[in-house]
Amino acid sequence: MLVFVYLIYSEKNKSELTDLDNTEVQGEIKDPTLKLELVFGGLQFPTSIAFLGPNDILVMENQKGTVQRITNGKMLPNPFLTVNVTDNVDRCMCGISIINTNNSIPSKYVFLYFTEANKGQKPGDRLYRYEWIDNQLVNPQLLIDIPATAGHPERHAGGPILITDNKTLYLATGDDDGLHKSLVQNYKSKEPLYGASGILKMTADGKPVQGRGILGDSYPLNLYYAYGIRNSYGLDIDPLTGKLWDTENGPDYGDEVNLVEQGFNSGSNKVQGFSSNMKNFSLKHLVDFGGRGKYSEPEFEWHDSIGPTALRFLPSDILGSKYKNDIFVGSMTHGRIYHFDLGNTRSELLLEEPLKDKRADTDKEDELEKVIFAKVEGGVSDLKVGPYDGYLYGVSPGQGKIFRIVPSKLVP
Repeated sequence: MLVFVYLIYSEKNKSELTDLDNTEVQGEIKDPTLKLELVFGGLQFPTSIAFLGPNDILVMENQKGTVQRITNGKMLPNPFLTVNVTDNVDRCMCGISIINTNNSIPSKYVFLYFTEANKGQKPGDRLYRYEWIDNQLVNPQLLIDIPATAGHPERHAGGPILITDNKTLYLATGDDDGLHKSLVQNYKSKEPLYGASGILKMTADGKPVQGRGILGDSYPLNLYYAYGIRNSYGLDIDPLTGKLWDTENGPDYGDEVNLVEQGFNSGSNKVQGFSSNMKNFSLKHLVDFGGRGKYSEPEFEWHDSIGPTALRFLPSDILGSKYKNDIFVGSMTHGRIYHFDLGNTRSELLLEEPLKDKRADTDKEDELEKVIFAKVEGGVSDLKVGPYDGYLYGVSPGQGKIFRIVPSKLVP
């Protein structure tokens, strides 16, 4: 499922949303004790958000290539940054995240990942680190550069950026539609590595953590935490175990939720979803880097593609104790937010029939009813936990809105 193809398609087919005002969010939550609350509307296909401070949000707009700032419910008149996003179908303003620096002068690092094409420069999926100083994004530093093929109609950029408490950064990159056919895409070839098709782990300076890599010590292999990733828009760490989880988009089948252990091989481009989907599949078809990489099956599969996006743990009981430390997954198809409990070991999802086999055979609501938490018109491209209030925030590209999920009756 090409999530950003959907965004562009929706821009041309959004007549059902054009007359909606910006006073509410179009959607519903199954739990009557909760509600969708509008944070800001009027954006042009927002994709991802990050928090500068209380009631202070940076948001990426996909079609315009802009980063906007919303403070106390009002957007500043001019973008804080405008970049040259390619005009390919699967272009994206893909990911944004912020950390405080350790400098004596108060400042922040703002990380942006997007598909860039400047004049005289080949297009590429690029991770930049900016400094936020005196209310400006300054001193851009290029950390990751994954070259693309100009004019190629379908490209998988990936893009979620996750920063841990110890300032370690994870970035999920797409397989670039298999254009490079490298070892990390399970092709047994000598194609150079570019940082594609993986979950990269690095310091805030773009360096390997502890100076060594899991799969190898040469750049960029020394940045890989996991590989064989087709296209991911969701990363988060379990607050109880410290384990990493992701979502992964299949072609038109086999969307996944994965527990990502160190050295995880998701199998792309040789297997998607459960290996039983593939005829005559064998682990011998995969690249294992001398045993340092290991394939494992998904923890959940949507066989009919639903376009999964963000994956987020909710580390508090602010929405009710039954949601504490559970997983929430956004999606573009049908605009659903899925909710998953975890088992006692927190290494698998706690599922009931008809999903006990870890697989949804269709995208029909009757089969998925027990894990559908909410539905939001216009799709859900991002989910974040507000660091200052603890609520679950979301982004609807089709509605052009940022929303949050709160108790239906807030206590003063």
